[in-house]
Amino acid sequence: MRISSIGSLLVLVATGVGVVGLAACGSDATGQVPIAAAGAPSGSAGAAGNTTTTAGAAGAVGGGSAGTMASAGSSGAGTAAGSGGGPTATGGAAGAPGASGAAGAGMSGGRPSGPSAGCTAPLPPDPIHMAVQHDLMVNVADKYKPTYVTRKYYTSLPTGWDPTKPYPVIFYGQGCGQTGPESGPFSNGHFATDVIYVQLIPAAVTGMTVVPPKGSPGCFQAGRQGLADSPDGPYFDQALAEIEAKYCVDKGKVYMGGWSSGAWLSNYLACSRGNVITGTVSGSGGLQHDHGTCVGGAGVMIFPGDAGSTQEDGFDIGAGPARDTFLKANGCAATSTMKPFGTTMCQVFDGCKTPVSYCTAGAGHGGPLAFIGDSGWDFWKSLP
Repeated sequence: MRISSIGSLLVLVATGVGVVGLAACGSDATGQVPIAAAGAPSGSAGAAGNTTTTAGAAGAVGGGSAGTMASAGSSGAGTAAGSGGGPTATGGAAGAPGASGAAGAGMSGGRPSGPSAGCTAPLPPDPIHMAVQHDLMVNVADKYKPTYVTRKYYTSLPTGWDPTKPYPVIFYGQGCGQTGPESGPFSNGHFATDVIYVQLIPAAVTGMTVVPPKGSPGCFQAGRQGLADSPDGPYFDQALAEIEAKYCVDKGKVYMGGWSSGAWLSNYLACSRGNVITGTVSGSGGLQHDHGTCVGGAGVMIFPGDAGSTQEDGFDIGAGPARDTFLKANGCAATSTMKPFGTTMCQVFDGCKTPVSYCTAGAGHGGPLAFIGDSGWDFWKSLP
Protein backbone atom coordinates (compact mmCIF):
# COMPACT_ATOMS: atom_id res chain seq x y z
CA MET A 1 0.00 0.00 0.00
CA ARG A 2 2.91 2.35 -0.39
CA ILE A 3 5.58 3.92 -2.60
CA SER A 4 7.92 6.81 -2.15
CA SER A 5 9.75 9.70 -3.73
CA ILE A 6 11.49 12.90 -2.77
CA GLY A 7 10.50 16.51 -3.09
CA SER A 8 11.66 19.79 -1.55
CA LEU A 9 11.54 23.57 -1.72
CA LEU A 10 12.14 26.76 0.22
CA VAL A 11 14.22 28.24 -2.54
CA LEU A 12 13.19 25.29 -4.68
CA VAL A 13 16.05 22.95 -4.05
CA ALA A 14 15.33 19.27 -4.78
CA THR A 15 17.50 16.32 -3.86
CA GLY A 16 16.74 12.98 -5.49
CA VAL A 17 17.53 9.53 -4.18
CA GLY A 18 16.99 6.04 -5.46
CA VAL A 19 13.67 4.37 -4.82
CA VAL A 20 13.57 0.76 -3.75
CA GLY A 21 10.50 -0.91 -5.19
CA LEU A 22 8.71 -3.68 -3.32
CA ALA A 23 6.10 -6.16 -4.49
CA ALA A 24 2.60 -4.86 -4.96
CA CYS A 25 0.34 -5.21 -1.93
CA GLY A 26 -3.34 -5.31 -2.79
CA SER A 27 -4.01 -2.52 -5.26
CA ASP A 28 -1.11 -0.28 -4.17
CA ALA A 29 2.55 -0.36 -5.08
CA THR A 30 5.09 0.16 -2.34
CA GLY A 31 8.65 1.33 -1.80
CA GLN A 32 10.69 3.62 0.42
CA VAL A 33 13.34 6.32 0.51
CA PRO A 34 15.58 7.71 3.24
CA ILE A 35 13.61 10.32 5.12
CA ALA A 36 16.51 12.75 5.44
CA ALA A 37 17.23 12.85 1.72
CA ALA A 38 15.09 15.83 0.72
CA GLY A 39 15.76 19.55 0.91
CA ALA A 40 13.77 22.37 2.53
CA PRO A 41 10.01 22.90 2.07
CA SER A 42 8.10 25.58 0.16
CA GLY A 43 4.76 27.27 -0.51
CA SER A 44 1.78 28.96 1.21
CA ALA A 45 -1.83 27.78 1.96
CA GLY A 46 -3.53 25.03 4.24
CA ALA A 47 -6.38 22.23 5.08
CA ALA A 48 -9.90 21.50 6.45
CA GLY A 49 -12.89 19.26 7.42
CA ASN A 50 -15.62 18.52 9.98
CA THR A 51 -15.77 16.49 13.18
CA THR A 52 -18.35 15.30 15.67
CA THR A 53 -17.97 14.93 19.41
CA THR A 54 -20.26 11.99 20.01
CA ALA A 55 -19.22 8.37 20.21
CA GLY A 56 -18.91 6.72 16.85
CA ALA A 57 -17.88 7.72 13.35
CA ALA A 58 -19.38 9.45 10.38
CA GLY A 59 -22.71 7.98 9.44
CA ALA A 60 -26.00 8.27 7.73
CA VAL A 61 -26.68 11.99 7.26
CA GLY A 62 -25.31 12.07 3.73
CA GLY A 63 -26.61 8.62 2.90
CA GLY A 64 -23.85 6.41 4.32
CA SER A 65 -24.85 3.62 6.69
CA ALA A 66 -23.47 3.42 10.21
CA GLY A 67 -20.36 1.36 10.77
CA THR A 68 -20.01 -1.12 13.60
CA MET A 69 -16.44 -1.94 14.47
CA ALA A 70 -14.05 0.93 15.32
CA SER A 71 -13.15 1.32 18.97
CA ALA A 72 -14.66 4.33 20.76
CA GLY A 73 -12.49 7.40 20.59
CA SER A 74 -10.65 6.51 17.40
CA SER A 75 -11.32 8.13 14.05
CA GLY A 76 -14.50 6.69 12.60
CA ALA A 77 -12.71 4.90 9.82
CA GLY A 78 -14.18 2.25 7.62
CA THR A 79 -13.47 1.94 3.97
CA ALA A 80 -15.17 5.28 3.37
CA ALA A 81 -16.82 8.08 5.31
CA GLY A 82 -20.54 8.68 5.65
CA SER A 83 -20.86 11.81 3.64
CA GLY A 84 -22.88 14.06 5.90
CA GLY A 85 -20.43 13.73 8.75
CA GLY A 86 -23.34 12.85 11.04
CA PRO A 87 -22.62 10.70 14.12
CA THR A 88 -23.95 7.18 14.61
CA ALA A 89 -25.65 6.21 17.82
CA THR A 90 -22.85 3.88 18.88
CA GLY A 91 -19.12 3.81 18.32
CA GLY A 92 -18.36 2.46 14.90
CA ALA A 93 -16.49 2.56 11.66
CA ALA A 94 -17.45 5.04 8.99
CA GLY A 95 -20.48 4.33 6.86
CA ALA A 96 -20.49 3.89 3.12
CA PRO A 97 -20.16 7.05 1.07
CA GLY A 98 -23.19 9.32 0.98
CA ALA A 99 -23.94 12.09 -1.45
CA SER A 100 -21.62 14.73 -0.06
CA GLY A 101 -19.86 15.99 3.04
CA ALA A 102 -16.79 15.20 5.18
CA ALA A 103 -16.26 12.48 7.74
CA GLY A 104 -16.67 13.14 11.43
CA ALA A 105 -14.18 11.72 13.91
CA GLY A 106 -15.51 9.19 16.39
CA MET A 107 -15.18 10.25 20.02
CA SER A 108 -15.83 8.67 23.39
CA GLY A 109 -17.08 11.52 25.55
CA GLY A 110 -14.00 13.67 24.99
CA ARG A 111 -10.52 13.37 23.50
CA PRO A 112 -9.51 9.92 22.23
CA SER A 113 -7.02 8.12 24.44
CA GLY A 114 -5.30 4.79 24.91
CA PRO A 115 -3.52 2.48 22.46
CA SER A 116 -4.84 2.19 18.92
CA ALA A 117 -5.99 -1.02 17.24
CA GLY A 118 -2.62 -1.19 15.48
CA CYS A 119 -0.98 -2.21 18.77
CA THR A 120 -2.39 -5.70 18.26
CA ALA A 121 -2.20 -5.74 14.46
CA PRO A 122 0.32 -7.85 12.50
CA LEU A 123 3.81 -6.35 12.42
CA PRO A 124 4.02 -3.88 9.52
CA PRO A 125 6.83 -4.70 7.07
CA ASP A 126 8.02 -1.08 6.87
CA PRO A 127 11.75 -0.35 7.06
CA ILE A 128 12.78 1.73 10.06
CA HIS A 129 13.21 5.51 9.62
CA MET A 130 12.42 5.38 5.93
CA ALA A 131 9.64 7.39 4.29
CA VAL A 132 6.99 4.95 3.07
CA GLN A 133 4.24 6.16 0.75
CA HIS A 134 0.58 5.28 1.33
CA ASP A 135 -1.97 5.87 -1.43
CA LEU A 136 -5.38 7.03 -0.32
CA MET A 137 -8.74 7.43 -2.06
CA VAL A 138 -10.47 10.18 -0.10
CA ASN A 139 -14.24 10.40 0.20
CA VAL A 140 -15.01 14.04 -0.64
CA ALA A 141 -18.02 16.12 -1.63
CA ASP A 142 -18.92 16.00 -5.31
CA LYS A 143 -17.67 19.53 -5.95
CA TYR A 144 -14.14 18.40 -5.05
CA LYS A 145 -14.07 15.43 -7.43
CA PRO A 146 -11.86 14.31 -9.05
CA THR A 147 -9.09 16.75 -8.10
CA TYR A 148 -8.97 16.00 -4.39
CA VAL A 149 -9.81 12.29 -4.38
CA THR A 150 -6.46 10.61 -5.08
CA ARG A 151 -4.04 11.55 -2.30
CA LYS A 152 -0.94 10.15 -0.61
CA TYR A 153 0.93 10.50 2.65
CA TYR A 154 4.24 9.24 4.02
CA THR A 155 5.01 7.50 7.31
CA SER A 156 8.36 6.96 9.01
CA LEU A 157 8.76 4.59 11.96
CA PRO A 158 11.15 5.55 14.78
CA THR A 159 14.44 3.80 15.36
CA GLY A 160 14.08 1.12 18.01
CA TRP A 161 10.49 0.59 16.83
CA ASP A 162 8.47 -1.57 19.22
CA PRO A 163 5.21 -2.64 17.49
CA THR A 164 3.44 -3.06 20.85
CA LYS A 165 4.44 0.31 22.35
CA PRO A 166 1.97 3.19 21.77
CA TYR A 167 3.88 6.05 20.13
CA PRO A 168 2.94 9.70 19.69
CA VAL A 169 2.24 10.55 16.07
CA ILE A 170 3.22 13.85 14.43
CA PHE A 171 1.51 14.91 11.22
CA TYR A 172 3.42 17.51 9.23
CA GLY A 173 1.85 19.63 6.50
CA GLN A 174 4.27 20.52 3.72
CA GLY A 175 4.47 23.66 1.61
CA CYS A 176 2.95 24.34 -1.82
CA GLY A 177 4.42 22.33 -4.67
CA GLN A 178 5.66 19.40 -2.59
CA THR A 179 5.08 15.96 -4.07
CA GLY A 180 7.17 13.69 -1.82
CA PRO A 181 8.88 13.42 1.57
CA GLU A 182 11.37 16.02 2.79
CA SER A 183 13.70 16.54 5.73
CA GLY A 184 11.31 18.78 7.64
CA PRO A 185 11.60 20.07 11.23
CA PHE A 186 10.24 16.85 12.76
CA SER A 187 12.25 14.27 10.80
CA ASN A 188 15.53 13.95 12.71
CA GLY A 189 17.08 14.17 16.19
CA HIS A 190 14.92 12.90 19.01
CA PHE A 191 11.91 12.78 16.67
CA ALA A 192 13.62 9.89 14.87
CA THR A 193 13.44 7.81 18.04
CA ASP A 194 10.33 9.08 19.82
CA VAL A 195 7.48 9.42 17.30
CA ILE A 196 5.73 8.06 14.25
CA TYR A 197 6.24 10.80 11.67
CA VAL A 198 3.60 11.40 9.00
CA GLN A 199 4.00 13.82 6.10
CA LEU A 200 0.82 15.14 4.50
CA ILE A 201 1.13 16.21 0.87
CA PRO A 202 -0.82 18.97 -0.93
CA ALA A 203 -3.14 17.73 -3.66
CA ALA A 204 -1.49 17.38 -7.07
CA VAL A 205 -3.74 19.66 -9.08
CA THR A 206 -1.65 20.51 -12.16
CA GLY A 207 -4.04 20.87 -15.07
CA MET A 208 -7.06 20.13 -12.86
CA THR A 209 -9.83 22.36 -11.55
CA VAL A 210 -9.25 23.81 -8.09
CA VAL A 211 -12.09 24.74 -5.72
CA PRO A 212 -12.81 27.61 -5.46
CA PRO A 213 -11.51 28.75 -8.88
CA LYS A 214 -9.29 31.43 -7.32
CA GLY A 215 -7.61 28.82 -5.11
CA SER A 216 -3.90 28.02 -5.18
CA PRO A 217 -2.95 24.99 -7.33
CA GLY A 218 -0.40 22.73 -5.68
CA CYS A 219 -1.27 23.90 -2.15
CA PHE A 220 -3.56 22.44 0.48
CA GLN A 221 -7.13 23.45 -0.32
CA ALA A 222 -7.57 24.91 3.16
CA GLY A 223 -5.74 28.20 3.35
CA ARG A 224 -6.29 31.71 2.12
CA GLN A 225 -9.23 30.61 -0.05
CA GLY A 226 -10.11 27.50 1.94
CA LEU A 227 -13.68 26.36 2.52
CA ALA A 228 -15.22 25.04 5.74
CA ASP A 229 -15.83 21.60 4.19
CA SER A 230 -12.37 21.42 2.66
CA PRO A 231 -11.35 18.01 1.23
CA ASP A 232 -8.25 18.18 3.40
CA GLY A 233 -10.44 17.39 6.42
CA PRO A 234 -11.46 13.89 5.30
CA TYR A 235 -7.93 13.44 3.92
CA PHE A 236 -6.59 13.87 7.47
CA ASP A 237 -9.39 11.74 8.98
CA GLN A 238 -8.76 8.81 6.69
CA ALA A 239 -4.97 9.01 7.03
CA LEU A 240 -5.27 9.04 10.84
CA ALA A 241 -7.68 6.09 10.78
CA GLU A 242 -5.33 4.04 8.60
CA ILE A 243 -2.33 4.86 10.77
CA GLU A 244 -4.13 3.95 13.99
CA ALA A 245 -5.20 0.66 12.43
CA LYS A 246 -1.74 -0.29 11.11
CA TYR A 247 0.63 1.08 13.75
CA CYS A 248 0.71 1.25 17.53
CA VAL A 249 -0.37 4.83 18.27
CA ASP A 250 -1.10 6.64 21.52
CA LYS A 251 -4.45 8.16 20.54
CA GLY A 252 -4.06 10.81 23.24
CA LYS A 253 -0.87 12.13 21.61
CA VAL A 254 -1.80 13.07 18.06
CA TYR A 255 0.01 16.26 16.99
CA MET A 256 -0.08 18.44 13.89
CA GLY A 257 2.62 20.82 12.66
CA GLY A 258 3.07 22.78 9.49
CA TRP A 259 4.89 25.58 7.72
CA SER A 260 3.62 27.85 4.95
CA SER A 261 0.79 25.97 3.21
CA GLY A 262 1.07 23.35 5.95
CA ALA A 263 0.69 26.09 8.60
CA TRP A 264 -2.72 27.00 7.19
CA LEU A 265 -3.54 23.30 7.26
CA SER A 266 -2.36 23.00 10.86
CA ASN A 267 -4.46 25.95 12.01
CA TYR A 268 -7.50 24.70 10.12
CA LEU A 269 -7.24 21.27 11.73
CA ALA A 270 -6.73 22.86 15.16
CA CYS A 271 -10.09 24.54 14.56
CA SER A 272 -12.06 21.70 12.97
CA ARG A 273 -10.35 18.71 14.62
CA GLY A 274 -9.49 20.22 18.01
CA ASN A 275 -11.28 17.38 19.79
CA VAL A 276 -9.10 14.78 18.04
CA ILE A 277 -5.70 16.51 17.73
CA THR A 278 -3.90 17.06 21.04
CA GLY A 279 -1.74 20.00 19.93
CA THR A 280 -0.63 21.95 16.87
CA VAL A 281 2.19 24.28 15.86
CA SER A 282 2.22 26.49 12.78
CA GLY A 283 4.79 28.73 11.12
CA SER A 284 3.97 31.50 8.59
CA GLY A 285 0.29 30.79 8.17
CA GLY A 286 -3.10 32.05 9.31
CA LEU A 287 -6.64 30.69 9.44
CA GLN A 288 -9.05 30.92 6.54
CA HIS A 289 -12.14 33.09 6.99
CA ASP A 290 -14.53 30.27 6.03
CA HIS A 291 -13.45 27.80 8.70
CA GLY A 292 -16.74 26.80 10.29
CA THR A 293 -17.19 26.69 14.07
CA CYS A 294 -13.97 25.87 15.92
CA VAL A 295 -14.57 22.99 18.30
CA GLY A 296 -11.70 23.95 20.62
CA GLY A 297 -9.63 21.49 22.61
CA ALA A 298 -6.28 21.38 20.84
CA GLY A 299 -3.34 23.18 22.39
CA VAL A 300 -2.24 25.74 19.80
CA MET A 301 1.21 27.28 19.20
CA ILE A 302 1.60 29.89 16.46
CA PHE A 303 4.76 31.39 14.94
CA PRO A 304 3.42 34.21 12.73
CA GLY A 305 6.52 34.54 10.49
CA ASP A 306 5.42 36.76 7.61
CA ALA A 307 1.71 35.99 8.05
CA GLY A 308 0.89 38.03 11.15
CA SER A 309 -1.62 40.08 9.15
CA THR A 310 -2.90 38.63 5.86
CA GLN A 311 -5.74 40.20 3.89
CA GLU A 312 -8.16 38.19 1.78
CA ASP A 313 -11.54 39.37 0.46
CA GLY A 314 -11.55 42.24 2.97
CA PHE A 315 -10.84 40.03 5.98
CA ASP A 316 -7.65 39.77 8.03
CA ILE A 317 -7.03 36.02 8.17
CA GLY A 318 -3.42 36.15 9.38
CA ALA A 319 -1.72 34.53 12.36
CA GLY A 320 -2.85 37.28 14.75
CA PRO A 321 -6.57 36.83 14.07
CA ALA A 322 -6.04 33.03 14.11
CA ARG A 323 -4.60 33.34 17.62
CA ASP A 324 -7.65 35.39 18.69
CA THR A 325 -10.01 32.74 17.28
CA PHE A 326 -8.28 30.04 19.34
CA LEU A 327 -8.29 32.22 22.46
CA LYS A 328 -12.08 32.33 22.19
CA ALA A 329 -12.47 28.65 21.31
CA ASN A 330 -10.24 27.56 24.22
CA GLY A 331 -11.80 29.96 26.75
CA CYS A 332 -8.63 32.01 27.36
CA ALA A 333 -8.19 35.34 29.10
CA ALA A 334 -6.61 38.36 27.40
CA THR A 335 -3.66 38.32 29.82
CA SER A 336 -0.57 36.21 29.23
CA THR A 337 2.77 35.08 30.63
CA MET A 338 6.08 34.61 28.81
CA LYS A 339 7.38 31.04 28.98
CA PRO A 340 10.30 29.23 27.32
CA PHE A 341 9.69 26.46 24.78
CA GLY A 342 12.69 24.98 23.02
CA THR A 343 15.02 27.84 22.19
CA THR A 344 12.50 30.69 22.27
CA MET A 345 10.20 32.58 24.63
CA CYS A 346 6.50 32.55 23.86
CA GLN A 347 3.40 34.36 25.05
CA VAL A 348 1.15 31.83 26.81
CA PHE A 349 -2.35 33.08 27.54
CA ASP A 350 -3.96 32.69 30.95
CA GLY A 351 -7.07 30.73 31.89
CA CYS A 352 -7.23 28.53 28.79
CA LYS A 353 -8.97 25.16 28.92
CA THR A 354 -6.09 24.05 26.71
CA PRO A 355 -3.11 26.38 26.11
CA VAL A 356 -2.69 28.90 23.34
CA SER A 357 0.85 30.16 22.74
CA TYR A 358 2.06 32.92 20.40
CA CYS A 359 5.76 33.08 19.56
CA THR A 360 7.30 35.91 17.52
CA ALA A 361 10.72 34.28 16.96
CA GLY A 362 11.72 33.69 13.34
CA ALA A 363 11.32 36.61 10.95
CA GLY A 364 10.23 36.30 7.34
CA HIS A 365 8.54 33.38 5.66
CA GLY A 366 11.18 30.76 6.45
CA GLY A 367 12.16 32.04 9.90
CA PRO A 368 9.79 29.81 11.93
CA LEU A 369 11.38 26.65 10.48
CA ALA A 370 14.25 27.05 12.94
CA PHE A 371 11.84 26.90 15.89
CA ILE A 372 8.65 24.98 15.22
CA GLY A 373 10.28 21.55 15.69
CA ASP A 374 11.85 21.74 19.15
CA SER A 375 9.56 24.49 20.45
CA GLY A 376 6.48 22.68 19.22
CA TRP A 377 7.57 19.41 20.82
CA ASP A 378 8.35 21.18 24.12
CA PHE A 379 4.90 22.79 24.02
CA TRP A 380 3.12 19.54 23.20
CA LYS A 381 4.83 17.70 26.07
CA SER A 382 3.38 20.31 28.46
CA LEU A 383 -0.20 19.60 27.36
CA PRO A 384 -2.53 17.51 29.50
